[in-house]
Amino acid sequence: MRGYLLLLGCWLLLLLQPALAHDTSVLVLRFQELGDDRYQLDYVAPPGSPQSVAPPILPPHGTWEQEPGLPTGPVRLYFATDGKPLSSQDRIVLPWQRNGVLVQAFWRSGETARHFFRPGDEGIVVEIGKLRAGAGDTAEAAKRYTVLGVEHMLTGWDHLLFVAGLLMLVSGWRQVVATITAFTLAHSLTLGLSVTGLVKVDVAVVEILIALSIVVLAVEILHVKQGRPGLTSRKPWLVSFFIGLIHGLGFAGVLADLGLPRAEIPVALMFFNVGVELGQLAMIGVWFGIAKALFALSWQLPRRYAWAPAYALGIVATFWCFERTLGMFA
Repeated sequence: MRGYLLLLGCWLLLLLQPALAHDTSVLVLRFQELGDDRYQLDYVAPPGSPQSVAPPILPPHGTWEQEPGLPTGPVRLYFATDGKPLSSQDRIVLPWQRNGVLVQAFWRSGETARHFFRPGDEGIVVEIGKLRAGAGDTAEAAKRYTVLGVEHMLTGWDHLLFVAGLLMLVSGWRQVVATITAFTLAHSLTLGLSVTGLVKVDVAVVEILIALSIVVLAVEILHVKQGRPGLTSRKPWLVSFFIGLIHGLGFAGVLADLGLPRAEIPVALMFFNVGVELGQLAMIGVWFGIAKALFALSWQLPRRYAWAPAYALGIVATFWCFERTLGMFA
């Protein structure tokens, strides 16, 4: 029964792999007031990324000092507002298909602000009024990092498939709680150590290790189906803790993209982790909800296909291993 779920999910993931291979990192855009009604925008636009397809759209009274065209790489753009400074009612539209953009604002008065703007029908609308002092208070930061955590967990297919694989190995609520709790404690530990700079690991290496952890899990699922259980199935909480340490370093990569100011680190750590856990609990709830429905329908995977979920999981993870390893040398 549970095998059907993972088999179906992995099969869909293989079909949709090109579409799902989008950049889930957080884009940071730096906005600076230069004076004389001039402003500067800085961001990074890798070739093929959403932000390399089109430049930002200025307010009606804004004009570029030089037409940006289709920029790639580190981008620095200058614009002026024709003698009328930007007001709280003005906005800059980013016509990019992304999960959102974190904007860091630096005003001539010395005032600074940070705000995470989510996508809408027009794209990502940067409201200037939200980049003024007081717009980035603790409550706003807590909401921003919680949303980031939820989105990263629910769009991070490697993390989701690892948790799904763990759920296939455990039986009974005690094992489920112990295993997921161990995973949570582990990734929370390395997330904190990495963000505070106490542990530094190459993000590319971490991504490869995360994919390898799913391969190991797939092999263990296959061994259990063959009647040869190993340490992972006997003590899933122990293995999930050690592998959770690696996944925590992967979560830290998201916060590292933001260039966190020291004062915001405690809030970011706490609420990003809260978001990750909410996303994880949502995934587990959906998993058991569907499993219960399939059980009620007496829908089970035929015994001769018991190996299929493990192979599907292993194939996807192995593909990620090769893809990420090649990406290190690209």
